[in-house]
Amino acid sequence: MKVMIHACPKRMWYVTGFLVPSLIEQGIPAGDVQIWNDTERLGNQLSWFDSCASLAGVPGGTWHLQDDVLIARDFAQRAAAMDDGIVAGWCCEQFGPNVRLSGVRPGVFLFNSFPCIRIPNDYAADHARWYWASARKRRELHDWVMTGKKDDSFFHLWVEEEHGDEAVLNAVPCLVEHVDWLIGGSVLNANREKIARAYYWDDEELVRELAAALGKEYPLPR
Repeated sequence: MKVMIHACPKRMWYVTGFLVPSLIEQGIPAGDVQIWNDTERLGNQLSWFDSCASLAGVPGGTWHLQDDVLIARDFAQRAAAMDDGIVAGWCCEQFGPNVRLSGVRPGVFLFNSFPCIRIPNDYAADHARWYWASARKRRELHDWVMTGKKDDSFFHLWVEEEHGDEAVLNAVPCLVEHVDWLIGGSVLNANREKIARAYYWDDEELVRELAAALGKEYPLPR
């Protein structure tokens, strides 16, 4: 099972000090964890598509994690058991689609799950080719391109257009919790008013443990 962590320089302290050690502690070999750090500061969108293009010709699939997640205590065990096809490992009610559509669903109902998502490597490479060859040139997507963000929106659109009838798995409970609020706030959306937390998360004690390890007073931002 391969894991790629999508990071920015500002968050490397958390990635190397907390996230990677937690993956290794659960038995994932260090060599199977790749950090894709945007050291060139290309921005969220371009860095994402570069990472996808890098997987061309690589067999299997990859679990993509963002640099502001806390993995579940059984992340490695559950992810290994679901290591096939497209798997959404996180969801948030405010991001949609309907979070009640869990389990195996057509691709059009895939959770917006970029904090944790499993993608076959050939799909990731096709997704990057689609972006460079056509999507970024489409007039109706111009505003998305100009944000320098929207990687999750581009992926969901690609799934709808290319694999909308294909079965995907919206995993429940979530495999990770989104903890940007404990490590400095959102890098991409600093003005977000509501904290984006997992809809299906049943281990608040683990969040408390992370807060304590970070020397933070534990809040309850639900």
